[in-house]
Amino acid sequence: MENDAFRVKTDGFHGELFRPAQDNYPGKVLICFGGSDGNFGLAKQLARIFQTCGLTTLALAYVMEEGLPDRFFHVPVDTLEAAAKRLHEMGCEKVGLWGISKGAELALTAGSLLPGLVNAVTAVAPMSTVCQGFEMKKGVVLLTGSSWSFHGRELPYTPFGLEKTPYGRIIWKSLKAREVTMFDLYLPVVEHPAPEAAIKVENITGPILLISSKQDTMWPSGPAAEKIMERLQAHGFAYPYQHLCYDCGSHLFVPMELRAAKFFRGDRGKNREPGRKARMDSLEKTLAFVKTW
Repeated sequence: MENDAFRVKTDGFHGELFRPAQDNYPGKVLICFGGSDGNFGLAKQLARIFQTCGLTTLALAYVMEEGLPDRFFHVPVDTLEAAAKRLHEMGCEKVGLWGISKGAELALTAGSLLPGLVNAVTAVAPMSTVCQGFEMKKGVVLLTGSSWSFHGRELPYTPFGLEKTPYGRIIWKSLKAREVTMFDLYLPVVEHPAPEAAIKVENITGPILLISSKQDTMWPSGPAAEKIMERLQAHGFAYPYQHLCYDCGSHLFVPMELRAAKFFRGDRGKNREPGRKARMDSLEKTLAFVKTW
């Protein structure tokens, strides 16, 4: 089955549309994208999974492809706007977003900026604030500015309050935990975000599903999800919203097997099978969520 391909130069966004043989969710489409590894391949793997479940899915790249930034600094949310507009023009009545990790931060941010165009958001291992920018250059290099921009303007962000990445602390914590962790780096920005940088999730025009694992040690997605839930409740959010918090599974909470999962305790050893079951359960819950749009 051929998939429709889109490119920044001609379409304003980089993506590939996966149409199912039988559409079990007529009129609905999911835009999915990955996290800080910038891997478009992961988005396509996810799209194929949703496609086999009967859901039309657009795999989207927002960095690391032709016409897109090669670092997480002032990345334009405009590409999601262009993609959502195109899908609506193609006859899709409801457009939802699915993002994980840095992509979850983007999904919630984009949903808050694109009322009417985005009709639902699923954020896996989410973040509750727009974060400081960085680039992957012989490690993680912090940049002075926001991760995101919109219509040419930098979005307000919560800075780490550091001049450079604290590699020594990260390595020591990771060795002690026996897994990769940047939890302590991100916890202060979740607990004390810059007021103007907290993602305005209350502006999203549709239901919200948050998914996290209690064993996510990469960053504090569980506490971030609770912050989001509190904000939605405080604003009397008009649409359904839910936080699914699983006991097992790691930061890489995707409904597939990834080699990188071995670097996280939530998906190895005694946690491997419970983590797999949790991740696959999240797929079922996500598809049930799609039916509610």
